[in-house]
Amino acid sequence: MKNVLLHHAESASGTAIALYLLQRDMRVTASFQMASQADAFRDNLPPQWQDQVHTIVAPVIEMKAIESLVAEHAAQMQGLDLYIHGNHWVDELEELRHNPADFALQSYGLLHELFMYSRAAGAVMARKQRGQIIVPMLADSLYYNGFPSSPVYNQGALAFVKSFAKELSPFRVSVNAMTFGYFQRENNVSTGRNQRKAFDIYALKPPVPALEELVEGLGLLIDYGHGMSGQNTTWGYGIQSVL
Repeated sequence: MKNVLLHHAESASGTAIALYLLQRDMRVTASFQMASQADAFRDNLPPQWQDQVHTIVAPVIEMKAIESLVAEHAAQMQGLDLYIHGNHWVDELEELRHNPADFALQSYGLLHELFMYSRAAGAVMARKQRGQIIVPMLADSLYYNGFPSSPVYNQGALAFVKSFAKELSPFRVSVNAMTFGYFQRENNVSTGRNQRKAFDIYALKPPVPALEELVEGLGLLIDYGHGMSGQNTTWGYGIQSVL
């Protein structure tokens, strides 16, 4: 059974990822921003998954507090095989227009948080010389189809992934990003059909997966990501091809 630490499990994508990991019979420590979010998550879990998951509230963003948290829960799980740094997929353009100063501070805070949590998890994994760090993102190109776009965070995260991968390569710890394509914004079949019209290309009608289906693409890195590091893997529809 793999041991996983998932940060920002309170986000829609984070919750979907947590459920996918539990379906795969993994032991998950899920980090939330608020205790009420953690309690609500546990209350909605089926009884058979209650013993597989441990919920925590994220500490103040300070290096020592984060290192202590990660090391403590890795010890409780008897190891850390996978760290996933979730995030709220937000519309950065809207935030920039609303308040440029707050946007700059928030962008710095998100990337600083990614740096600190990943370094803490990487330090634990490096001692065992095995493990994976995955940073899920949403493709920026989907902005023109009504999806939130976070180019500042995404490009900063990609730069960090490439740099940190080189630092951890001697310790056999892989660091990768996964960029997702479009998905159903609501859990409604009719809504999904209406959304699909925007993505139809001539006579082609690609499917619009639910978010829960989309995050299953993480299995590609979870199962086969040990052989690569510093890469950005794309998964889903609506993403520009790069050869």
